[in-house]
Amino acid sequence: MAKPRARSLLFIGMVAAVALLLLWAFRPEPVPVDVATIDMAPLSVTIIDDGRTQVKELYVVSAPIAGRVLRLDPEIGDRVSARKSQIAVMQPSGPAFLDERRSNEAKAAVEAAEAALQLAIADVERVRAEVDFAKTEIDRSEALVASNVASPARLDRSKLAYRTAQAQLKTSQSNVRMRRADVAVARAALIGPESAGGNSGGIISIKAPIDGVVLTLNHESEGVVLAGTPLMELGDPTDIEIIADFLSHQAVQVQLGAKVYIEGWGGETLTGRVRLVEPKGFTKVSALGIEEQRVNIRIDFDKTDAFEQARIGHGFRVEPRIVLWETASVLTVPTSALFRDNGGWSVFVVEDGTALLRSVEVGQMNDNRAELKSGLEAGTSVVIHPPETVLNGTAVVERSF
Repeated sequence: MAKPRARSLLFIGMVAAVALLLLWAFRPEPVPVDVATIDMAPLSVTIIDDGRTQVKELYVVSAPIAGRVLRLDPEIGDRVSARKSQIAVMQPSGPAFLDERRSNEAKAAVEAAEAALQLAIADVERVRAEVDFAKTEIDRSEALVASNVASPARLDRSKLAYRTAQAQLKTSQSNVRMRRADVAVARAALIGPESAGGNSGGIISIKAPIDGVVLTLNHESEGVVLAGTPLMELGDPTDIEIIADFLSHQAVQVQLGAKVYIEGWGGETLTGRVRLVEPKGFTKVSALGIEEQRVNIRIDFDKTDAFEQARIGHGFRVEPRIVLWETASVLTVPTSALFRDNGGWSVFVVEDGTALLRSVEVGQMNDNRAELKSGLEAGTSVVIHPPETVLNGTAVVERSF
């Protein structure tokens, strides 16, 4: 009886050994994953976009009159002093050339004005004769009244006629002066460049309105310009600001005085503060042809030694990074470990070579890390970029490089 029982035990042992060998041979291999550790770290939430620098107070010097501006002496980058430095010289425009029609019209106008003058002079002579006659009538009336031949009323009428004639004489003389002025105006219309000799006089010197630097020359060469034509731009390149346009839904999160890291200008990172979020937005078409609502944000540089040494001028490209939220130390988790699950955030925690699903609550978040409010503790290992093959309870192994 002992031998059959021993055979049974031996058979059972062999079957168990084969089963264990098959389980070991076909067991699932641990999934290699990347692992990160939850720890305390500084965290900031920022937004970034392209911007440009500009002088806060930009002065555009324009031509005060229509005329000829001489070649501008200042060069771009030259310093100027307020009310001392001469930055431009102008001459009023000379008379234009007359075509045949306008020349004939001007000559006819001169002839008409001269004829009217002669007519006014003749009228003065006529009225002067009337004055002389009225004065003679007064003398005659006085003699007749003295001899009681005529009544005093006749003398009064004679005096009235005399005063009336004198007033008419003054009117006629004024008319002569007016006609002489008309002749002068008509003759002036005949003046052309050949008569003016190319020099109209009346030179105007334009002085610098501020202490600053020449930034732009809009009209460097000599030429005729209209009144109001921009000649140059002046400003102080040390007193600059940044203007950057952000999407409107980002701009509403920005607080006045928010810290700004200024990058992408060609040197080390500078700092600044938000001075103004403009109250009006505008539509801008992106490079992809999408209409976007954007808002300008104005930023002041911090006057640090790094800024004083930086060679940043007017119209330079920069990349301002505005801080929306910042803390020196908070429990953080890599955003690459987070994924949505049942409407919330979850991660895979690595414990004893097994991936375990854990729900977590997160707060502020940037591109790399997120604030961990609850669900895990510092020092916990989590899977980052979890592959689709990792499920709750899957055996995992940290990938080695």
